[in-house]
Amino acid sequence: MKIRQLHRQVAIALWLPLGLVMCTGLAYRLGRSWLGLSKDFGKLMMTIHTGTFLGESFSLLYVLCLGLGVVVLTVSGFRLINPRRLKQYRRLAQPSSTLRLIHQYGATVVLLPLLVSAITGVAYHLSQQWLHLPKQQLAVLLQIHEGAYLGVAFKPLYILALSGVLLLMFLTGWKMLGQRFG
Repeated sequence: MKIRQLHRQVAIALWLPLGLVMCTGLAYRLGRSWLGLSKDFGKLMMTIHTGTFLGESFSLLYVLCLGLGVVVLTVSGFRLINPRRLKQYRRLAQPSSTLRLIHQYGATVVLLPLLVSAITGVAYHLSQQWLHLPKQQLAVLLQIHEGAYLGVAFKPLYILALSGVLLLMFLTGWKMLGQRFG
């Protein structure tokens, strides 16, 4: 299977669950940090974010599949970035070229932070559920996952920026897919 096909198929399969995870993570962080929303709201967002509404066993599978999907998307997306093609797209003034250019630049920006966030989020959830490690031992994973190393003021901004670029990736990818089949 070609890398482009793999990337497209994984993106289609995970579009809704990854969008849900992104939105609930963003709602949790901004709701709790900036809007002062209740702990009950936070619990609801985390229930959706981690898939615990599916039950413990399915939650672990859900998180593992989404984490693996993000790794596949980032690695395959990285392999698809072609500097010569980016120059070619810049010269073309067609809407499809512009979308692809935006998508590839967005991918370049979000690649490392997304990969780190996905891996640490999955490691945190699996270590807590499977290994039953206390939250104190897993705190560093959660801090990396949330961007807490940037400080209290920048943690929500990190989540907002990451979510914004991911939303851009979702929209441009969906639009390119529509142009391909439309």
